[in-house]
Amino acid sequence: MATFVDSNERFLFLSLPLSAALSLACLATPTWADTAAPLIEPPPLAEPSEPVAPESVEPDPVQAVAQAPVSPSAQVSGSIWRSKPGIVFLQTPIGPLSLSSKTTLRDIKSSQKITLWVHGTTTVIDIRERGADKLVHRYVTSMPNFTSPEKQAVALWTPDGDQSFTLGAFQAKVAGRPEEQPLTIEVDGAGTVRGLHDVQYDLQVNQVPRTPSSVRLLLTGTVSKLKSNYVFLKTPLGIVTVSGKTGVRNAKVGQEMSVWVQDRHVAIDLYQDGVSTPSRRFLSGPLAYESGGQNALVMQGPEGTQSIPLTQRPASLSALKEGAPITVELGQQGELVDVRRIN
Repeated sequence: MATFVDSNERFLFLSLPLSAALSLACLATPTWADTAAPLIEPPPLAEPSEPVAPESVEPDPVQAVAQAPVSPSAQVSGSIWRSKPGIVFLQTPIGPLSLSSKTTLRDIKSSQKITLWVHGTTTVIDIRERGADKLVHRYVTSMPNFTSPEKQAVALWTPDGDQSFTLGAFQAKVAGRPEEQPLTIEVDGAGTVRGLHDVQYDLQVNQVPRTPSSVRLLLTGTVSKLKSNYVFLKTPLGIVTVSGKTGVRNAKVGQEMSVWVQDRHVAIDLYQDGVSTPSRRFLSGPLAYESGGQNALVMQGPEGTQSIPLTQRPASLSALKEGAPITVELGQQGELVDVRRIN
């Protein structure tokens, strides 16, 4: 998800923009298909009629790394709801995630936790034992950044920081690959390379997280297609499918769009040609008012907390309790356009 003059400058100004459903085609040749539904439709999440009580979020030892303002970037974990040799389907707070491979993913268990990271041109898939937090598999996909002319090791980003991996028995095979072709290596907890694999994945962002989570996502691109209730966003990673349930409305083909997700909050910006500020912003998250009354809404966006004055109180707010999931639509000057409940 007009022409970008400098996307890095834009994201420094916004702090972080937002996103909704994606396919990474340039890294591990993922299967971001031009469809609005996963290969197998996962079971829908419960749609509570009342605000959901906050749940405890697991400690995140790499939180500072994952929050770095890099675009594209992502951190999303999922629970396994179905698997078979070579393919795993997960449910995440923002939608379904599937992993597939012809050479691995043969021993996945329901007791394991899977986390997908995206950091610029690198993706990492971690599979851990949920109780002991023991690393079972780590797949790192990136362009091969050799540390010497002999091509004995590669330097790659990981959730634990930049690391160098000695290729060992895989050196000849890696050195014989085209340097412009992405590389996927499996490494263990000690940093030893255990194999070369093809791992593909498909993540769809179909909803706003209903409970606190460690989800983070930052993407920017151009709207390439509109179909049903989905926006297809062309990004450096491939095609990202953004559901209308994330709050976005009235996008147009060719329009720039950015997507930012953090915890329970989503922000989607639409841009007009040559304009650096969004022509429309959609902020989604739990309903909250400023202290001292109900004269202003408080929402979270890429720049932090945003106060939205209620010069005229929308009728849609009258039946909503604080904590209910809403989308606030803002105009180019930051003026309130609409408030609606997320169904």
